[in-house]
Parts: sequence; structure tokens; C-alpha cells
Amino acid sequence: MRINFVLFCFYFGAVVSLQPVGFAASNSKEGVKVEGYLNAAALFKETGDYDKAFEIVSQVSNDSRNIESYEFRLAYLSGDSKGALSLYKKIRQKNWLDMVYAGFIYEDLDCNQEAIKSYESSLLAKVNGLALFRLGKLYYEKKDYKQAAVFFRRLIKLDSSIRIAYYYLGQCLLEAGSFEESYKNLAKAAGFYPRNSTISCSLEAAKKKLGKSYFSEKKDQKDTQRRQTKLPLYEVSLVEPVVVKVGLAKGLREFSFSCRKGFLITDNLETFRGEPEKIYTLKQSAGGLVLEDYNNKDKYCSFSGLVSILGSGFAKKRAPFYIFDVTYGEGNFWHKRIDRAFRGNLEVILRNDRITLINKVSVKEYLYGILAAEIPASSEKEALLAQAVAARTLVFRNRGRHKKEGFDFCCDVHCQVYQGLSAETPQTLKAVDETEGEILIFDGKPIEAFYHSNCGGCLCSDTFGISPYLTNELDAAGGRLPEGLYDQQEWFLHEPEVFCASLNDSRFRWQRVYDRQDFLLAFGFDMDEFEGVLFGEKGDCYHYREAEVILKGHRKMLKGDLELRNYFDALRSSAFILEVKRDSSGKVQRLVFFGAGFGHGAGLCQAGAIGMAKEGYSYKDILKHYYPGAVIEKRY
Repeated sequence: MRINFVLFCFYFGAVVSLQPVGFAASNSKEGVKVEGYLNAAALFKETGDYDKAFEIVSQVSNDSRNIESYEFRLAYLSGDSKGALSLYKKIRQKNWLDMVYAGFIYEDLDCNQEAIKSYESSLLAKVNGLALFRLGKLYYEKKDYKQAAVFFRRLIKLDSSIRIAYYYLGQCLLEAGSFEESYKNLAKAAGFYPRNSTISCSLEAAKKKLGKSYFSEKKDQKDTQRRQTKLPLYEVSLVEPVVVKVGLAKGLREFSFSCRKGFLITDNLETFRGEPEKIYTLKQSAGGLVLEDYNNKDKYCSFSGLVSILGSGFAKKRAPFYIFDVTYGEGNFWHKRIDRAFRGNLEVILRNDRITLINKVSVKEYLYGILAAEIPASSEKEALLAQAVAARTLVFRNRGRHKKEGFDFCCDVHCQVYQGLSAETPQTLKAVDETEGEILIFDGKPIEAFYHSNCGGCLCSDTFGISPYLTNELDAAGGRLPEGLYDQQEWFLHEPEVFCASLNDSRFRWQRVYDRQDFLLAFGFDMDEFEGVLFGEKGDCYHYREAEVILKGHRKMLKGDLELRNYFDALRSSAFILEVKRDSSGKVQRLVFFGAGFGHGAGLCQAGAIGMAKEGYSYKDILKHYYPGAVIEKRY
């Protein structure tokens, strides 16, 4: 794609009046001129016209190491691998990124051993996902599966969001004869890409290698563990100002559970008294529900309509309900299916012959189950307190969000992640208790207290529409964002000093790379069908708000943070730059993403809150930083 001359002149001319932030900054006439060239080149690079970008940068008479690096990378992207290699060798002080691109170039030139050396050198300079992934792929292609598995394991440890890595690791382990670990990784990959026949076939091969007896033994072990599990009793408050309903699961045919103490299950017509520690299954049957023994399938009672499962008595000490195979995070890299314990009582709704399972708890108990699921329990105390206030605010703001489905909140990221008593820790319980009743308000109402894992160094105010109590600024005590387009692109390649910065943290800065094989596995169609992307206007913090994917024969519009991220194989955020590398014939060879942050970037940045707490800020200071237009109010 070409850019017209008027637009080029705008970036080459008008942009030079901006005050630069990156290395290009200079008060000299020469510095301003260099900045203009770089911003013009960055504009062409952003639209995929790497030839023009390279042509402009090659005219810059500046011996800066950064410009040498930029020129060499543009030469590679423009398709001149030999010329790029020559430029690379002239760079005096090579950094981790230079070495990664050198690896790309050596691969293009079929010098794979040299590529391996470059990637390994890059890792010595900085642990990064690009080098780990490509090393894994190179050894995978050499059929050195054990060595490939080493790199894929390291990659997943660094960045567990790279979903395709689970397939490669599983496949390597399958080939190496480690069938149990292979199955676990391939099962995760199959969950990410349920319609991918290649992954499904590999998963079936791993299951066949393990044999039916393996899964039978695993089930027996799990059932034994369930019977032996002794969940602790918990104290209940006799005064519960607000009770909420949390949807734990829907679309079920059945679920199994137990309780350490006796309980009642009733539909107000039929009532059954459950025995302590015995495992029961409640299943859909003939337009109603049937309660049966988990082990021998003996039927105890039938129910219809709304069914309540109630802990016995009103004693101060209560036993939680232990529910098996609770699923959360489906489709995401944190997806799990595990047993969970929950305070309070349960409700069961039958709709269209499917079960919806609901947990009824007080707001305090609900928050107990949220906090450790949403932020590391080991975080500094003031960060936990800030998180507790934000989470409580959302309860009062969004109660009834799923009213049509019969509950107030779901238990996943759409509302807030809720994992019940199983997730609770002394630190998170204390954070909820010490901020009891506190919420954030604006104009007399609870705010939409958005929060996310890591903002990447910049806070958004426009992700969900402009909010007067949010801000768009650096996640820092001072400073400002890059203004020139070149410095904005470089923002994604470096680690600015901000509250949420953390060395080798893939939530702060992340990378992805896809070759033709990876693309087919992850996207579900051949890279030959992919012709490019036209990105629309950016929102705050360089988050893309829309994009048009150009495919052979049609185009696909993507709008909004989540749709963009999900289309591109579940990226950590919509703040990224994309490089599309083509071969000499114009066919796409490789996609490379560089991104910042994890999540939508609005409101409280959890990593930033932890960083602020480490620097001595109080939880009220933290909340003021992330919600500058809101105030704290105690509601009860």
C-alpha cells in the first residue's frame, strides 16, 4: 500500500514541530530534521510500505546506533535479507532485538545454524518470546524434539498466553515418548483450537498411547482424593447486608457435589436431607432434575422448578459446598476445570433441559472469592486494599447484570473472576475486611471501576467510552507519552520506567511470531489467503480500536478491543504493532507482533498498583491515581 505525497509531506514537515520523547530528541536543527525523517519512515512502516520507509531512513546522515538498527530492520522487512545482513554486521553495539532479526534473516538465507546462534545470543542479552519460539521451531523442524521441548517449556513459562506453544510442546513430547505430559499440553491446545483437526489428531494419538486404563486409574485416584478431602468450616456473619447470586455454570446436563455437614435440597414440594461427606450427582432428566448417588447411581429424589441446596442450620460455623469440575476461563490460556469449594447456598435452574448452577452469598463472601482470583495474594497490602475497593464498587455498580439468566454476576472475566473459598487466603480476607463497605463514587453513584492486569505503562480513558473518573496518562508519577510516530513505535520495543514495569514480564511487554505453519494452526486458514491489515484510528495508549483484515476475495472488519485481540489469536492487548514480512514474490512469510500490557488498559492497573505500593503509596493514593475523578465512600 502506498501513501500519497501530501500525507508524506505532513509527517515529514508538520511533525517536526512536536517535542520528541525518544532518542531522536534534539534541540538542534539537525536533530529536528532527523526526527522528521524518522516519523515519515514510521508512517510508511505502519502501513506496510517497508521499501519507502527504508528509502527514507537510508537518507539520514546520523551515526546513532538506534538509526543503524532501525535501518537494518527495515531492510529485512523490505525483502532484502542479504543487504540487511550486511547492515547488521555494521552495527557497533547490538541489542537483543537486533540479534532476533539477525536470526530471522539467517533463516531466510537457509543458514539455520547461524540463526540458532543469533537467537541464543539474543536470550543472553534479554529473555524474549521471539527467540524462544523460533529456537523451539528450528529444533522441532530438525526433529530434535527433546531440545525443542526445552525451549517451548521456557516460552510457556515466560508467556503462558502463547497458545500455539502448547501444541508444539505437546507434539514434541509425543514424539519423545512423554505421553502423559504430551496429553496435558495437547488437551490445552485442543481447548484453544477446538476445530483444528491436526491438533485433535495429535491429542487422540496421545490418548491412544496412554491407553484406557490410564484414564480409568486417573478417575479412581481423583475420586479417592475427593472422598478424602476435608474442607475447613468457615464462620458466617449473622448480619449480611446484601446477598448476591453468582452463576457458577450454565448449560450443564449434571454436576456432582458434596458437603462436610448435612444439607437440604428442596423445590418446596420435595425435600431431601443429604448426608455429610457423601458425594451426590444432580442431573437433568425428563423435564426435571434427579438426585442420585455419585458412585452407584442409585436415585434418591426427583425435583422440578427452582431447586435450593441449603447448608444445615444457622450455626456460626458452616461447611462449604464442594463442587466438582468447575470450569472457568474457557478458551483462554488460564482455562481450568477443577474442583472448587463455595460458601453460602446453591440454587439450580433448569432451562431448555440444561442446568444453571448458582451460588448465593453475601457481598463480603463474594469478595472473599474474587480477590485472590483477580490479583496475586502475595501482593503488597496496599495494592490488595485498593483491589478490594475496586471489586466491591463493581458489585454495587453492576448487580443484576445477568438478571435474565437468573443471577447477578457470572464467575468469569465478563464480571469478575470468582473462585469461591478455594481461592481465599488470609491476606485477601483481611483486605476485604479492612475496607468493609468502601466503594468509589462519582456524582453520587458507584463508578464502573474497571481494572486489568497490566496497562503496559499507559492508562486509557476511552476503552469503553469516555469516563470522567478515568485518565489517559503515563502510569507514573510524572512524564509524558511519546508524541512522534517513530517514538510511539519504539515504545513497544523498550521498557519505560513506570509503576507497572517488571523485568521479563510478558504482561508488560510481549511478542508473538507466526510462520506459515503456525498461522495455519492458529488462524485456521492458509497464510496465502491473508493479504494484510488496514488499521483504523488508535485510541488512548496506542490501542487499536478497529482494523480491516484483507483476505483473498473478501475483507473482515474488526471493531473493539476484545474482537481485535481474539481474532489475532488472543493477544494480551490491542496495543501493539504488527510487521508483515513478505518474500520476493509478495507472499506473506511471517507475522511479528510487539505489544504492551495485558488487558484493556482502563482503570486500576494491578501491576501498577503493586508497584505503587512497593514505593510506599497508600491504597487511597493508588485509587486516586487510577480513578482521579472518583472519591471513596463507606456504604455500610
